Amino acid sequence: MSTSSTPTAAGTVNLNHMGLCVSDLGASLDFYREIAGFTLQSGPYKLAGAWFDTLTWNEGAEIEVAMLELDGFTIQLVQYHAAGDDPAPTGHNHVGNPHLCINVIDVEAKRAAVVATGEHRPTVIVDLANTGYRSFYVEDPDGTPVEFIQAPPS
Repeated sequence: MSTSSTPTAAGTVNLNHMGLCVSDLGASLDFYREIAGFTLQSGPYKLAGAWFDTLTWNEGAEIEVAMLELDGFTIQLVQYHAAGDDPAPTGHNHVGNPHLCINVIDVEAKRAAVVATGEHRPTVIVDLANTGYRSFYVEDPDGTPVEFIQAPPS
């Protein structure tokens, strides 16, 4: 992790990770490693206890966690085994829902590789508003949108 950022008054220097709740850690690990290109950093491991209940305002929580990394970005996949909630609706039109965007060198080759799996509902490739960028979306196993984007030639 880079520490070259200038601290703010509160001491913030850089990004640590983004967490994503998933319904099936194994399926999500497969997707984020095989389709999105992340590598496993740590886990999976289970967490529970009063400290976690206090930290998350969620009494009785039991989770299983894995940390994955791609080019300095870390994503934490979290599956609740106790005290989890029902799945939230996914997609761009739901306030608070994330989407993940991953740079690729060849968007057509990446889409072809995804199509070959027969899964993940890839969209067609689109040109982004005359910017030279081209992208398409897929869904992770829980329906979270994941975009693959190719920058214009420099």
